Amino acid sequence: MLLNGLLVKLIDDSDFRKRLRRCFIAVIFVFIAVIIYSEEKKLPVEEKLVYDVYWKFVKVGYGMLEIKGIVDFNGKKAYHIYSEAKSAPFFDVFFKVRDTNESWIDVENFYSLAFKQKINEGKFKREKRTDYDQQKHVAVNNKGEIIEVPENVLDVLAALYWVRTQELKPDDTLTVNVNSSKKNYRMKVKIHNREKIKINGKKYGTIVVEPDLQDAGIFKQKGRVLIWMTDDEYHIPVKMQSKIAVGSIVAELNNADDRR
Repeated sequence: MLLNGLLVKLIDDSDFRKRLRRCFIAVIFVFIAVIIYSEEKKLPVEEKLVYDVYWKFVKVGYGMLEIKGIVDFNGKKAYHIYSEAKSAPFFDVFFKVRDTNESWIDVENFYSLAFKQKINEGKFKREKRTDYDQQKHVAVNNKGEIIEVPENVLDVLAALYWVRTQELKPDDTLTVNVNSSKKNYRMKVKIHNREKIKINGKKYGTIVVEPDLQDAGIFKQKGRVLIWMTDDEYHIPVKMQSKIAVGSIVAELNNADDRR
C-alpha cells in the first residue's frame, strides 16, 4: 500500500511527469540516432562503377569498382567487393596491367573477413590472400603466416568503401585500422574542400578526400592519392588520381547507377 501510494503521488506530480516525458523523448532520440547511424553504415547491395583511365591525357585503360552483392561467407553475411584495373591493348606493349582485388566485408560490423589480390603490372607480379579472424584479432595469409591485427581491421579495398559510409566534412580527418600484407597501420583520411567538376559532360558536386595509403591499393605504386566523391549520401568516387614515378594516373567515371 505504501508503495502504491508513493507511485500515485509521483505520477500526480507535474514536475515528475515533465521529467518522465523529457526522459522518454531523450530515449526516442537515442533510438532514432542508432537507426540513422546503422543506415549510414550500409552500402548498396549491388553497384558497378566503370572508369576510363588516363596517363598524361592519353587513355591507357579502364578500371572497375563493383559491389557484387551480399553473400554467405562462412555463415556470415558479407559484401563482396571487386575491383579491376586493365591497360588498353595498345598500351600493353609499354606497360601491361591486369590487376584484380576482392574483399569480403562483414555486413553487420563492417570489418574485413577476407582479401584477395592479383597484381600484374609490367614485370611485377603478386598474388595473395588474407583471411581475418576478427574475434581472435589475427589474419592468416596464403603462405600460412599468422599476423596479429587490430580490432575491426579493414583491408585496403574495404577501407575505400568504409570512407563512403562516413560523414565527410571539409578539414576533417578520419582514421581507420588497415592491414596490408604483414603491415598494420592507422590510415588517415584527410577531407579537403568541395569542388564542382565535369566528367564526360556531366557535372558533379564533389568532396575531395585523400587517404594516406602506405602500401598497394588498387594500383601497386605508392604515393599521394586523391579521390573526388559525390557530395551526397552515396559518396560515389567519380574521379581518382594516383601519383606515380612518371606522372600521375587519373581514373574518371564512365558510367554509374543514377540514383539522383
